[in-house]
Amino acid sequence: MLRLSLIAAGLVAAATHALAQTPVRVETIDTAILAAPRLVESSGVAMSVLVPGVYWSHNDSGDGPFLYATDSAGRDLGAVRVGGARAVDWEDLTAGPCVIVPGRCLYAADIGDNGGRRAHVVVYRLREPAPPSGPADTARTVPLLDSLVLVYPDHPHDAEALAVTPGGGVLLVTKDRFGPAVLLRASASPGTGTRTLEAVGPLAIETGLLTGRIVTGAALSPDGTLLVVRTYVSLHFFRLRGDSLPLPLNRPRGIPIPVVEPQGEGIAFEGPDRLVLTSERGSARHGTLVRLRILFAGGPPIRQDH
Repeated sequence: MLRLSLIAAGLVAAATHALAQTPVRVETIDTAILAAPRLVESSGVAMSVLVPGVYWSHNDSGDGPFLYATDSAGRDLGAVRVGGARAVDWEDLTAGPCVIVPGRCLYAADIGDNGGRRAHVVVYRLREPAPPSGPADTARTVPLLDSLVLVYPDHPHDAEALAVTPGGGVLLVTKDRFGPAVLLRASASPGTGTRTLEAVGPLAIETGLLTGRIVTGAALSPDGTLLVVRTYVSLHFFRLRGDSLPLPLNRPRGIPIPVVEPQGEGIAFEGPDRLVLTSERGSARHGTLVRLRILFAGGPPIRQDH
């Protein structure tokens, strides 16, 4: 029994040492108010791959299939409608490889399910459109490439976090209020019909409804090696390891978000060491946009040669 205890203690010490070698901190760069009058529930955000400094966002449930353009100052840059898409409960937005055609695409995740009743959820894939010309430019419709229809392997879940890997894999993290944050995956390859998500396993996140630590968004680093999952109050960094469960780079309580957001949900990388967060307005008059710098002790654990 003593030997087993020593082994267990050694494993804990090794894990603690590994975390100590890659501590992660964040610091605030700047904050802004989202000025677009129709963008009241920014639930997801993605960096433009066409125009540096432009971000795309969307509302939570209750709006149509619209993408809104803004920048680091929160200015209203107009909107486009995604033709052929529905908006039951859009919860996240990410950029990634189109997979079915060359180039980069936007993926709009209609994956919210507060009641746990949806037989399937949908991720809409489209080429990124040219940004609108200004606040009055809201009438343009952009086409879909296709839709990824996803089903869970067990039963419906609520979810608000989606990422797409450089290799064309969809990563989804659940937001069950009284359960763990489970990572699931599916292929974004060509094909019709439903795709059954595969459970990778629960992430090392100490979730809690009362603490606000429930998952509301996710983002992948530009080189696809670092996954960041956000909650209302914290950030959680993971190193991807192929098909295995990602390695946590911080404690299960995560890193506190260093600003107060009305209802923080969106997250995206805007470079290898920068994040942008967006918030719904909640009980405030406006949502917010926050930019953070990531600080890694000993240098970033992500390659910057891509």
